[in-house]
Amino acid sequence: MRRATLTASALTVLAALGAAGAAPAAVPVPGAGEAVVTVRTGGDRTGAQSVGPLAGVRLGLFAESEDTAPVDPGWGVCVSDAAGDCSFTVPDTGPGGTNAGRELTVRQLDGGVPAGWFTNPALRTGPGSGSGSAASPYAFRTPALAAGNTYRSTADFMISNDYKNLPTASGGVWQDSRNNPPLPVHCGLDVALVLDLSASVGGELPFLKAAADRFADALTGTPSRLAVFSFDQASPATSVGANHPELHPVSTPAGAAEFKSLYAGWTLGKGTNWDTALWSVAQAAPTYDAVVVLTDGNPTRFADDKQGDGSNTHFRDVENGIFSANSVKAKGSRLIALGVGKGVEGVSGLNLRALSGPTAYADGGDLTAADYFQTKDFATAGQQLHDLALSHCDNSVTVVKQLVPAGTTGEDTTGAVNAPAGWTFTATGRTPGVGGLPEERTTTDDGTGSVVFQPELGELPSAALNISELQHEGYELVTKGGKNAVCVNLDTGQSVDVSDTGSADRPGFALDLPRLAAISCTVYNRPVAAADLTVDKTWRIDGTTHPEGSQPAGFTATASLTGPGGAAASPQPWGSARAGYRIGDRATVDEDTQLADPSCRLTERRITALNGAPVDLPLGSTLTLDSAHTRAEVTNTVECDHRSPSPSPSPSPSPSPAPSSPAPVPPGGGHLAATGGSGTALLPAAGAALLAGLALLAVRARSARRRRDGD
Repeated sequence: MRRATLTASALTVLAALGAAGAAPAAVPVPGAGEAVVTVRTGGDRTGAQSVGPLAGVRLGLFAESEDTAPVDPGWGVCVSDAAGDCSFTVPDTGPGGTNAGRELTVRQLDGGVPAGWFTNPALRTGPGSGSGSAASPYAFRTPALAAGNTYRSTADFMISNDYKNLPTASGGVWQDSRNNPPLPVHCGLDVALVLDLSASVGGELPFLKAAADRFADALTGTPSRLAVFSFDQASPATSVGANHPELHPVSTPAGAAEFKSLYAGWTLGKGTNWDTALWSVAQAAPTYDAVVVLTDGNPTRFADDKQGDGSNTHFRDVENGIFSANSVKAKGSRLIALGVGKGVEGVSGLNLRALSGPTAYADGGDLTAADYFQTKDFATAGQQLHDLALSHCDNSVTVVKQLVPAGTTGEDTTGAVNAPAGWTFTATGRTPGVGGLPEERTTTDDGTGSVVFQPELGELPSAALNISELQHEGYELVTKGGKNAVCVNLDTGQSVDVSDTGSADRPGFALDLPRLAAISCTVYNRPVAAADLTVDKTWRIDGTTHPEGSQPAGFTATASLTGPGGAAASPQPWGSARAGYRIGDRATVDEDTQLADPSCRLTERRITALNGAPVDLPLGSTLTLDSAHTRAEVTNTVECDHRSPSPSPSPSPSPSPAPSSPAPVPPGGGHLAATGGSGTALLPAAGAALLAGLALLAVRARSARRRRDGD
């Protein structure tokens, strides 16, 4: 096997790749007549160009690559230590020794991995286009052995950067793959999509996006969240501004549309770098239930500085992808490799397997058990993603809680958003034999506003369920089409009939759940928006305007308002706000009026202003309170008749009155008021004053005559 000469820069990179968290254990020093062969083993990526050690890897030295047993059961076998060093001490390598000048093959023993890992005995190499694929055994020939020498995989054999001539060029760190974690067994997933934007995708780019869209649509209506990454020779792809590692809720169509818009404008770059794509995922803050790699070709680049030739797939391109995939799986994420098209058919499955796990998907098989897929086109891939998304949603009812803005009224849900944590729903069964109920679930802060119920139907054809919510103070249920919930069958897309149940503080709905179906229901609530109503009063009497409180005595009126809460009309002080209404409520404005003066009459009573704007509405109109504070003004128009009574016929002359003492001066400066028998005034004040003046003159004349007579 040919081995290329290494450059100084390549050796520097390899030193970084071999770096481990723990200090390397001492590699054995060859004794007399001995040579040492040591292989560095790697597990999880720890940095953009560094890999942590993997202890417990068992390797063997074989005389020929096809041999089934090591050259020696003792010195021909090694087990890697905590530093990731697997070392063979080969005897008889001195001059004339049995092993002097011997070249041996390093290969992994069957099952030679620690618990939780699996081996990759062969990897696919060849052009990145997928043509000329080869299943290359993962085995390496040592140099000719000579006593006193130590031969290292990271410097003397295995490692190579001869990308032009050596498809099996390796990075010198032995790869093994972590077992793939299982998918969570519940409806609703947190998933990262990793999309290949290499140039080879070409005209299939719209179909790649459509497959991703189909996955997002399938998860809509479940408590799911999605992130999206891109890659070509780098990640994000050189044609894309940024990855989106943050999780976006897709529990509603609006949320799914927002997520799909993140990649709608992405364009193609060049090259394929599985390593950097998966390392980007591993570094992301969220932990994903699943990571789905959607690719049309094998890797031709690795590392964050685009190493590799960009045209062909070598061991080294795949090895580094494996190390990054291991770091993703180390976080508990299931890695699903979805190869699409001719570029990843056939033996390319070896590399998809190495990223994810050993189980290939077979048509009609268990989607949740498959680690990797080899699919003919993106349309098929989209369907497989759809089916995978709903694979754990059998016999489920997802309830998505949405909060409607306070400014809306009636059944308008424009601007609704997912509810935060703290909204509690309870499911009960009405069909005998249904297990797992009653059950109570509460929304969390995951942003989906959703809870899921998955009753146990067994062999029952369906289950009749009641689902209710605990209403929050300050909120009210918003119906749609008169129903407490809107439900859809996620498998068929058809509406599901519901009937309303419950009470104001425990509203709910009833529905039938067919066996194996996945149903999603949306329930809307609106915060109760407080409103109040104030009514002002104005009097217009004989053309003069008087605000309430400054009108002449004898003119009184009392306002009456209906509500809040459907209450009957009751008195309300003028200028004082009546609280307790909600925005959108209606209230009737009326009054009771009293006029003490029978000569005055009401000619008009109108509502003349509303929130400062002139209006002309009849008293008794019903107003809609469409803001937090509503102010109305009622104006009464009054006309009075103040004409004097008709004059009486002149009385017959009478004798002059006998002299008498001066009349006492009445209160008010001596002005006399004419009154009727009832004591009510008959003359205006000016007429009474005139009579009082005439009486005073008569008294003064009599006094003067008496003074003259006495003289």
